[in-house]
Formats: sequence, C-alpha cells, structure tokens
Amino acid sequence: MFMAPLRSRIALCLAAASVLVLCAAPQRALAADGEGTVKQADEARMSPRERRLRRRRKLTAELARKGAAELQRSVRVFQQKYLLKSKRVELLGGGSVAIGDPLIRTYNIDASLLFHISQSLAIGATGFYATASENDAFQNIQSDFGLFPERSLLQAGGFGEVQYSPIFGKFSSFRMAVVQMDIYFIGAIGALRTSVSADPKLAWQVGAGLRIHTLRALTVSFEIRDLMMQETFQGGERLMQHWFGGIKLGLWIPPTFDYKHQR
Repeated sequence: MFMAPLRSRIALCLAAASVLVLCAAPQRALAADGEGTVKQADEARMSPRERRLRRRRKLTAELARKGAAELQRSVRVFQQKYLLKSKRVELLGGGSVAIGDPLIRTYNIDASLLFHISQSLAIGATGFYATASENDAFQNIQSDFGLFPERSLLQAGGFGEVQYSPIFGKFSSFRMAVVQMDIYFIGAIGALRTSVSADPKLAWQVGAGLRIHTLRALTVSFEIRDLMMQETFQGGERLMQHWFGGIKLGLWIPPTFDYKHQR
C-alpha cells in the first residue's frame, strides 16, 4: 500500500532534476556566448592603436612564458679587450742575430722604450750593442786566395722608432688559455758606429714584428729588421744592408689597467 506513493514521489523528483539540468545548460551556453559577444564588442569599440597595444601585450606575455633559459640564449655578450695599450709604456729587452751574411757573424743585445699613443700607434727609442767576427768562410778566402777584403763590423747604434699595429687577433694556447697578439710594422732612423771609423753614420731601419701578450704585464715579441747604412770604404761609398731576426721580452708600465667605460 505504501510502495506506490513512494515510487511516484521518486519519479517526480527525478523528473524535476532533469528539468533543472535541461534549463541550466542553455543558460551556460548563453553566458559563454555573451562573454564572447562582449569581447567582440570591446574590440570593435577599440581604436587601431589600442588593438596594436593589446597585441603587443599578448606577445610580451608569450615571450615571458617561454622561460629564462630561452631568453638567456638570445643574449650576446661582447668580451672586454684582454689588454689596453693606449697611454702605457712598454720596456723591452732582448737579442738578435744577423741572417743572410755568409762571412760575418753578428749578435746584438737590444733594448727599447716605447710609449703607446693609442691601440695601434707607438713611438719610442731603440738601441743595440753588437759583437761581430769573421767566420771560417771569411778566413778561408784570405788563406786560399790571398784576398783581404775590407770589413765593416757593427758596434753600437741608437734610433728613434715608430710602430704601427693594424692587425689584432687571438688564438688558443694548448686549449688552456686565449692569448692576444698583434702584428706591427717598424720604421726607425738614427746613427751607428762601425769598425771602419769611430764617426757616427746615418742609418735607418724597416721591419715587422709579432707581439704576443702572454700575461697582462708581460709580452714576447718576434721581429725582423732590415738595417741600412752608407759606409765609406777606400774604393768609395757603398750601401750596406744587414738583416736581423730577434726576440724581445716586454714589461708594461703600469703593469695593470682599469676600464673607464663599459665595453
């Protein structure tokens, strides 16, 4: 007797719930459509400039969401110069040997003092003290042919010098460090003394060198110089030419530097 009313009540509840669900679904769809319509209406009311600003904000937000790692990959870092030469003094000392002379052996002790006006231009003074002697070939000429040629042996000299460095570069040293270098050209004029007479003679030099910056305060330079002079012999004047190859160690003064501007 009581089961029929209970079943009818349950059926009525299920029917009411179905009606509520069916009524709520169109309302949610209408709400979503309403939001889209509102957005479209807002965009329609926007000026072209406001639309561009809105798109830029969206793009900025998308870039920010990509993460810090991707942004770091887009950064380009410019390395500071390892060494600044401008307005610094370079003190050098070393030695050189004559090349291409089949009769005379000549060894020089060299010293230089340079002031670097800029990264590429330097002026200064250089000097040498030479020890020269005849080799076996010279003595064989004297003994075999009875010839006693006049000799002009270098003794010492001093020059005013200009260096120009148009080429800079760097290379990896045994994969342990990056070493900076520069190639420079030399022009010098001065005077020297030879074994012919004690009077100073006008002389000039041209050459080229490779400077390797091993440390911030120390350099190693390899040079080739062509020394030319006018020598007076008994038979008249003659242009003398001496080729030298040498190596020098340089010390920067001051030994350190500071960057004044961001590079």
